[in-house]
Amino acid sequence: MKAPESWASHSMASRQKDTVTHISKEILVGRVEQGARQAQIVIKMKDVVGAVASVNSLMASAKVDIRQSMTFSLPREPIAVYNAFVVLNDPNESLEQVVEKIRLSQFVVEVQAFEGHEGAVVDVISFPVSWQGRRVVILAQYAMARMLDGIRELLGSGGHVILYELGMDYGKELANYFIGRLGREYLIHNYPYWLNVLAATGWGIPELKEAKECFPDAAIRLSSCVECDGRTSKESVCSFMRGFLAGVFSEISGHTVHCEEVRCAARNEGHCEFQIRSGKTLLAR
Repeated sequence: MKAPESWASHSMASRQKDTVTHISKEILVGRVEQGARQAQIVIKMKDVVGAVASVNSLMASAKVDIRQSMTFSLPREPIAVYNAFVVLNDPNESLEQVVEKIRLSQFVVEVQAFEGHEGAVVDVISFPVSWQGRRVVILAQYAMARMLDGIRELLGSGGHVILYELGMDYGKELANYFIGRLGREYLIHNYPYWLNVLAATGWGIPELKEAKECFPDAAIRLSSCVECDGRTSKESVCSFMRGFLAGVFSEISGHTVHCEEVRCAARNEGHCEFQIRSGKTLLAR
């Protein structure tokens, strides 16, 4: 399949654009702040302009510092949810009194609040954790990398094959999800852009190093790869990531795609690099 003109030109533009400054994304799970009176405040509000500003103003008037927050709209409802970890600075005002002040806003529909314990607060209301309507779990990168290391150490070359196949299964499943939401043509034409979902979800920072004439043939550089970041090895270790990329591009292109890791950060090569090419199914190793 030949790359569409817009795809090729977009690929070149992506490589020429200014470098993005990446910022760590803190997920709303919990906080520890010794000596602080922390709480969680969850507000359902009308999904209209000015609602968040009104709530923030009322919190400021109650001497409440917002330490971390997130706001999102509910699907098929004209309601937004504001979920925040806060510090209560007025020793003479109870959490219940703060809630009553927030309820004064014309935009607020419902408020729930939970006080933390001895300087710690945990999100007690959000479950399941989701992304794009799909349940996810939060797992430390080190723990995931160590689990994959264990499979490779226990099964040797067979472990690489298993991880490759698992990655491919997940890549195909995720690609099918996005094909259903965005369409195959969108994914082909906007490949250099949606590749950034790897960074958005914490898998690594992607860069399209080389886009060849035929989709999906390309070279992808991945910095801080979740599978090998902080690991040391004499061989390339990112079998799951190879399978994942092969699965994604196989499903989008509609034919077999093979992914080879030609550089690996675990081999002290600075970053990982994957060659994507169409072809017959090859052995994982």
